[in-house]
Amino acid sequence: MKKLRIKLLISLIAFALILVAVISYVNRQILVANIEDQEASNRTLIENHILTDMQTVDNAHFYFDKNISENMEQELQALATYYEGNPNLATWDLQQMKDNLGMDIYILDKKNTVIYTTFEKDKGLNFSLCCKNFSALLDERRESGQFFTDGIDVSTTTGEYRKFSYLATPDKKYLLELGLKLSDVPVFQTFNFAKTSAYLIDKYDDLLDLRTINAGGIFFSDTDAAGTTVKNQSKKFQEHFKVALQTMKPSEYQQELGNGYIETYRFIPYEAETVRGASSKRVVYVKYGNDTKLTALAKNTKQFWFVLIIALVTAFIMLMVINRLFSKTIQLATYDSLTNVFNRATYISKMDKLLRKRRANTPGLLLIDLDNFKQVNDQFGHAEGDRILIKTANILKEVVKKNGFVVRFGGDEFAIVLYDTNEEHMEQLANAILAKIRSFKNVDNIKWSVISVSMGGVICKKSNETELSLFERADKALYQSKKAGKDQYSSFDEVASTEEKYANELRLK
Repeated sequence: MKKLRIKLLISLIAFALILVAVISYVNRQILVANIEDQEASNRTLIENHILTDMQTVDNAHFYFDKNISENMEQELQALATYYEGNPNLATWDLQQMKDNLGMDIYILDKKNTVIYTTFEKDKGLNFSLCCKNFSALLDERRESGQFFTDGIDVSTTTGEYRKFSYLATPDKKYLLELGLKLSDVPVFQTFNFAKTSAYLIDKYDDLLDLRTINAGGIFFSDTDAAGTTVKNQSKKFQEHFKVALQTMKPSEYQQELGNGYIETYRFIPYEAETVRGASSKRVVYVKYGNDTKLTALAKNTKQFWFVLIIALVTAFIMLMVINRLFSKTIQLATYDSLTNVFNRATYISKMDKLLRKRRANTPGLLLIDLDNFKQVNDQFGHAEGDRILIKTANILKEVVKKNGFVVRFGGDEFAIVLYDTNEEHMEQLANAILAKIRSFKNVDNIKWSVISVSMGGVICKKSNETELSLFERADKALYQSKKAGKDQYSSFDEVASTEEKYANELRLK
């Protein structure tokens, strides 16, 4: 019964584990698919939003930039005329000029080095060293002698948003440049995609960074802090930026930082609808994390353990319910209802298993029959007979202890199955039973006076012995005890020896 409960408990736990595991796995797969779909949808929205906004800003600036560009051209022409009258640049009061113009002044030599400027952070900047492609463009502009203006650009040293215009001196020795800080321009304050970036980063948890990089590899910035360049980034970062800029197709890579956390780096190329110098092409750099996914999966894992605990508790409750519902049925199927020892069906099952799995052990079978039991029922009633059967079963259990088990075949027929025994041990056990039964005749009432016990025992010595053959041999020994006068024990080996001796005597006659 105990083993059956254990098996039932294990089965219920296994069922609960499998059920919870399957449901959790399917639920987790659905969750991951939903998260990935949402991530893809969010990324599309983010990237479309920033590109559309950037195009809007460019178009707005192109529309409102005409007056600014015309003003810058006039001022550069005035500086070129002033240069013709005073080519000694060292004598120029650039700060006074800046105050009058409201713009920074740059003067570049033929090596494209900023030799004079009102923006001190750019003084000494050599474009031929930092930005070769842009330096080549400056050479072309110097040689042409024409006025050039760019759209939204970025300061090479600070990364702040600026607009630049260029005009060579008449002798083409220098390139005059004016720079306007766009954050001071009202239209830029209204149409500023940096604000859009800040808004999107605040809105989407997995959006970690969103910035614009010009074709020269300079990050756009709203501050006057030192400019960040692509050259300051990792080799992989530089490679993917270059691919996006050259192919004008998105490029990305990922970096695993441990514990399942992954950062995705996206490079999205952008080109203004109206080409306006070197600032027409840019790359939008976007960095994503996967915190939302990890948080959802962590929550899912907690839910799994919670559901698993509930399932295990439910399994225990079900076991208790099943045990309550079927314990009586199982009891009746396994035990004799009167004496609470094993019944015949259980005996056959256990005996077959014992014989099949035995190795060095030697099982034994002792058949027990109450002599004259019918007289007890006839003289004292069946209720008193039942009490004697119960007492007999208890005596047998006390004697056998844990060395075997007791069986009632029906009526007054019992048996003891021993797991490992020998002739001497079985005889000792039989004598102990005889002694206990006989003791009741002396101390109890007359009901026990008519009772005695006949027993027959057999040892399983053959490896191919079956329950049936073992029982038949034990039954012969029991019959010998009955035949010899009852109230005694007989061993099958002794019976076999007696029969063999008798057969030999008959042959001799």
